[in-house]
Amino acid sequence: MIEYIKGILVESTPLKTILELNGIGYKILIPLSNYAKLPSLGKQVCLFISSVIREDSHRYFGFLTSEERDLFETLIEISGIGPKTALALLGHLEPTDLQMAISSSDLTSICKVPGIGKKTAERLVIEMRDKVQKNSSLFSLPSSKSEPTLAGDALRALVNLGYQPLHAQKAVKSVIDEGNQETDLGRLITSALRKL
Repeated sequence: MIEYIKGILVESTPLKTILELNGIGYKILIPLSNYAKLPSLGKQVCLFISSVIREDSHRYFGFLTSEERDLFETLIEISGIGPKTALALLGHLEPTDLQMAISSSDLTSICKVPGIGKKTAERLVIEMRDKVQKNSSLFSLPSSKSEPTLAGDALRALVNLGYQPLHAQKAVKSVIDEGNQETDLGRLITSALRKL
């Protein structure tokens, strides 16, 4: 089993890359969200790999973080969600956005992902809800700078005010990502409201 491939990026498109390592080119499928984060051609990159072996194909799926790769592998265990659908989910929703959509049963946000219908979204929410509650680290990225309690309280307040959970989460995340080290809940909520 391959854990990761570190090689020279020789080709990249929104959904695939080719990494060269020791004279061998590896075709690796990636989520759309990773494309903009790749370095320029000719630079070295490390992708965490999930190998999907079927009777008629052997494909590599690559991710910039091991957390995204682990989430991908959890998603493809769900009945009716194959690698293509899981890749689309991770390409269109950040792991934290996906977590919020699952926790709040926000089928509308999940259904915006190409290839996801209402029935698939419902199955995803039902089967992933327990995993979200038991293992929230599955959805977190190491680069997250937010303090979970303050951000979580602000998020709950915005949802209670009637804002859609996904939009509220993006607003709170945007305030925190801008480097505003708000330590007061009221100011964090106010700053997030300006983003909505």
